[in-house]
Amino acid sequence: MISSVQEPASLITLEGRHYLSPCYVGLRGNHMAMSTDRAITIKDVAAHADVSVATVSAVINENKYVSPELVQRVQASIAMLGYQRNSFARGLKTQLSHCIGLIIPDLANPFYTNIARGAEDVAHAHNYSLILGNTDDDPEKEKKYLQLLDSKQADGLIIAVTNHSYAYLQSLPIQNLALVSIDRSLFDLGIDTVLVENKEGAKSAIEHLISLGHRRIGLLTGARGIAPTEERLQGYTESLEMHGIPIDPALIVTTSARVEGGELGASRLLSLAEPPTAIFLMDGTMAIGALQTIERLGLRCPEDIAIASFDDFVWASVMRPRLTVVDQPTYEIGQQAARLLFDRLQNRERAPKEVRLPTKFIIRESSGASLRASPNTL
Repeated sequence: MISSVQEPASLITLEGRHYLSPCYVGLRGNHMAMSTDRAITIKDVAAHADVSVATVSAVINENKYVSPELVQRVQASIAMLGYQRNSFARGLKTQLSHCIGLIIPDLANPFYTNIARGAEDVAHAHNYSLILGNTDDDPEKEKKYLQLLDSKQADGLIIAVTNHSYAYLQSLPIQNLALVSIDRSLFDLGIDTVLVENKEGAKSAIEHLISLGHRRIGLLTGARGIAPTEERLQGYTESLEMHGIPIDPALIVTTSARVEGGELGASRLLSLAEPPTAIFLMDGTMAIGALQTIERLGLRCPEDIAIASFDDFVWASVMRPRLTVVDQPTYEIGQQAARLLFDRLQNRERAPKEVRLPTKFIIRESSGASLRASPNTL
């Protein structure tokens, strides 16, 4: 049962976060708050009404196949929360330019290069041109590329945003574009999203290292606050907890997802009074830097320090030692994102979709599986 108390311009709390509600408060026992974080999203409405995001979208778009009872429940939640329909979907233009954009944070990273290939192949099959922008995770560069796409009257955009806050996205010139997010979860903002099973991928690597006897496992992460980092961190911590291994904050180092980041992060971990016996890296390019540090310190991989990483790039299987990796289907990510984008151009009113692709764990030399009985892994 939903109860409400009328309050103009009230602040409410939902699932531990604070929001502005222009009309009502009444979130099943939630309380008044003193500050706001972001606007109410379609996901919040779904949680409050106890229905799926697809049902909320169908009600908003006046789908005649939704039952009257569900329509009434969703509309009540919309009114109570003060939800305003996503302007990203409302403003899609109707004249097509047969041009789409792909904006990524690091073109030098093979992860994004392969995504670009997949997206471009699908775009070409649809007789579309693709404009590629590299932001270096710089919001100002991102805005410049978006302004370029706006001037070209691009029909749609695939993007790994530098900042995923609602207010930031509202400030970008993307209101008239069909939009798909990659490597960042914007699904709760009503935006189509393509990700991999990050948590399960991380778990597969940590479980492998634990099976080899490791108890002090270092973790090198990239930028915090984005889906891949947080989900992989969750996989790391859940695996350790499952085996009764204490989580040591000193073993979790945040650095840049680049070669130099891996080098600096590994240096920090290996300089600890009680260093790890294994390191898990969230990005393949970081693994190169970590291996450089291991060599510089006169250590050996995997005899002295085991390594496992996300990303199975071409060089991962030919370098020495060959890398144990969590392989991401990068080309397929690009394909799926482009297909979602063209589907959105054809069906502007459909419910948002989140596509999760599986990872594949590949065991090679760097994790030291052949050295299972070695004292270095005990």
